[in-house]
Amino acid sequence: MYKIGENVRLLRKRMRLTQTDFSKQIGISQGTLSDIEQGHCNPSVETVLSIHEQYGVSLDLILKGSEDVQSAKLHLKDRRNDAEELIEIIKVLSPEALSDILDYANYKHKKIRE
Repeated sequence: MYKIGENVRLLRKRMRLTQTDFSKQIGISQGTLSDIEQGHCNPSVETVLSIHEQYGVSLDLILKGSEDVQSAKLHLKDRRNDAEELIEIIKVLSPEALSDILDYANYKHKKIRE
């Protein structure tokens, strides 16, 4: 039998995220995430898809733990590279353009937290 909660916990820990941060990013409460990780309940289909979409990991990894963890690490590396590229772009923007980017980033951050 697959231990989905254990797979979710291992994935979260490999990404060095707290339950609070991970749960916010995938749209569930910290308590629900704790219940999932402890095996008290299984995640909803929406939660599994959110993890899949947010972190770019396969459904097999989430559900069965059968995918090589390297793919998750590569996705995180890509996100770090994106962040570094964004920082380089920000360095050369005008104050007005920087303000626009900050407004958009705050808007997206708020949407994730809802």
